[in-house]
Amino acid sequence: MRAYAGTCAPPVSSGCGAVGAVYGPTSFAPPGAHAKEMTPANDTWHSGWQPIDQLVAAVPVRPFAFAQPPRQVDVGERRGISELCGHVPKPYAAGEEAEFSVLKGLLTDNEVAQILSTGSRLLSDFVGSGKAREPDPVDGRPSFAVDLWEQGRARETDGLATPALHRLIEGALLPHVRQKYGCPTAALSSVLFRRFVPEERRFCSPHHAHGAFAVAVASLQDPQAYTGGLFVQGSGKAFLDRRFIELGRGDVCFFQHDLHHGVEVQEGSRMELICTFKNSPAAVVDGSSPWYEMPAKQGNASAQYGLALSHVARGDFATAKVWLEKACSQDHPEALLTSAEWAWEPPEASGLLADDVSAMQLFRRAADLGYWKAQSRLGALLLHGAQGRVQQDAWEGKRLLRLGFEQDDPNAGFHLGQALLQDGDRDGITKLLSACAKGHPRACFQAAEIYREGHHQLPKDMAQSLRYTKWSAHQGDAQALSNLGHLIINGMGVIRDDAKAVRLFKQAAKLGAAEGMLNYGLALMRGNGGVKVDYQEALEWAQKSAALGHSLAHQQLSTFFNAARNPNPPVRSAPRTREELQGLSVRELRELLRAEGIDFSDCVEKQDLVERAAVRLPGVTEPWDAAPEHTLLLEPPKRTREEIMRQRQKQQQQQQQQQQQQQQQQQQQQSPVPPGSASAPATVAGDFGYGVATPVSSVAASQVPPAAPCEFEIVD
Repeated sequence: MRAYAGTCAPPVSSGCGAVGAVYGPTSFAPPGAHAKEMTPANDTWHSGWQPIDQLVAAVPVRPFAFAQPPRQVDVGERRGISELCGHVPKPYAAGEEAEFSVLKGLLTDNEVAQILSTGSRLLSDFVGSGKAREPDPVDGRPSFAVDLWEQGRARETDGLATPALHRLIEGALLPHVRQKYGCPTAALSSVLFRRFVPEERRFCSPHHAHGAFAVAVASLQDPQAYTGGLFVQGSGKAFLDRRFIELGRGDVCFFQHDLHHGVEVQEGSRMELICTFKNSPAAVVDGSSPWYEMPAKQGNASAQYGLALSHVARGDFATAKVWLEKACSQDHPEALLTSAEWAWEPPEASGLLADDVSAMQLFRRAADLGYWKAQSRLGALLLHGAQGRVQQDAWEGKRLLRLGFEQDDPNAGFHLGQALLQDGDRDGITKLLSACAKGHPRACFQAAEIYREGHHQLPKDMAQSLRYTKWSAHQGDAQALSNLGHLIINGMGVIRDDAKAVRLFKQAAKLGAAEGMLNYGLALMRGNGGVKVDYQEALEWAQKSAALGHSLAHQQLSTFFNAARNPNPPVRSAPRTREELQGLSVRELRELLRAEGIDFSDCVEKQDLVERAAVRLPGVTEPWDAAPEHTLLLEPPKRTREEIMRQRQKQQQQQQQQQQQQQQQQQQQQSPVPPGSASAPATVAGDFGYGVATPVSSVAASQVPPAAPCEFEIVD
């Protein structure tokens, strides 16, 4: 089964490795690292590019400096809580500042442990079964979060709401929000348990929580467990103005909708609890934001934009369009970008019409104001162009993408890196790897291809390629899912598992990957991975793949048509009902479980085997094999015959030395005592000169190193 579409593989640029080519970039080292110049005398000149940590530009983790000392406050029923208050400039309002506060140690250790234990277990179960991947409203990527509270109500049926969480909300968080922001009718809207772990979400771009009257972010881990965390940013200059808020275990940060904030975890793992509040129970029910009405009528552009989003939440696009235009008239960047997106691709059931000219004008205006999202969006459109809608302008597109990349946008880094690599500029690898560090799925896919083939002076690294492929597949990238299945079914760098590979092909086919459709069709035709042979369904998937232009699918169509005429499928068809499982013998059940890759070592009776096999019946939720919970077993490195011989010779020499030392000791013990000497054996003083007598022969024996175990054997 062939995978890896050639159209997605980066082109090989001629002249990149030639002598006299431009040296690799030295200005992209992370803060604190000393970049080395790549010269012919340097070792890195011969070994290719420097490691990833010396290539990727990371925003320095600078803590926020509070100007005022902490003060003691009462939070509901909890007394003497230390509070720190900070102020950050608002990016789109000159002279205005947004306020936030940090309550130190608001959560007790027992509350943190209970919430962390329950939330981690449930979120792991959700992620492992393919859930908890709802698009995040900030950037549309998988959220990797689970809702503990929805529309002001706890999800008791799922066992998500713990008593500790009830006490925390009713006794501390909600009273503090009502008191601090002067809103006695404030109500809890939602509670979200979210994690930032490797091979998942690592970055949440700076944004405003427009749909929340107030937000409380509780840290559930010690700051030593990760690098980065929650940050505030008073402008679009990420490398200059981004400041991270130091939150310890049990600390809670409170802020409102006007704070420009985000999350970045560069190393380690972070767990957090996010509670959002609205100003009234009615606003919680209908999802509106009535607190914007008064300032919007007074001409506040940010409030007008927030009110427009409030009407969108209720499905009133006509009124939302009116307030959006008022915000656009005041050059509000977020309003300009939203209006441009509506003009480019109108939302469903909005009644709006597409207008390419207006969309490009609005994109251009927002980009000229320095809004990084607009710069990345317009740069990508101009870089690739759109037939009949936008004329391609690669130079202007790259310029805008560079501006977006300077503001730490992973989308800009991905598109700019891809464009530079296509032009033969090796500097594009730094942009691409920077987007990978933030978990951009397509950038991870491209990096996996580069490491697999060894393009652009990067050495071939199957482990890195597998890591990025799995990271991209874990976020739902269709091609990465198909590629990961290809690696697993062929045992390339991992232990072969046909059942897992076929499930990945199935997921990739459902997401629209042409290669995934073809691979899943071949699995259905051949019965790979224990799936039931179905020639008709296999033909349908092959036809869909061919319709998408896959050349190999076109070549294999005749094979699928011939197989579909055969009415007798092979005998190895997998059962589809529990009754069919009951009709199998114990040996057949074990063979079926072994083919599916299911462990049945703890099954004693036949009914146990049936229950274990019923997990993979059609209609049952299948595991999401790309998740970190389902680890891939890497193949151990194989030693050459020469390495085994050297290791064995070394062990033989050690054994000979040990035998010689033992013989010398025996000779010393058997030698007769000379006349005139003491009959007792010679002794040496113990530690610190105390009278602990130790025979000389014992001292020599204690200094003999133990024999090394023989771990390697030559297999002829």
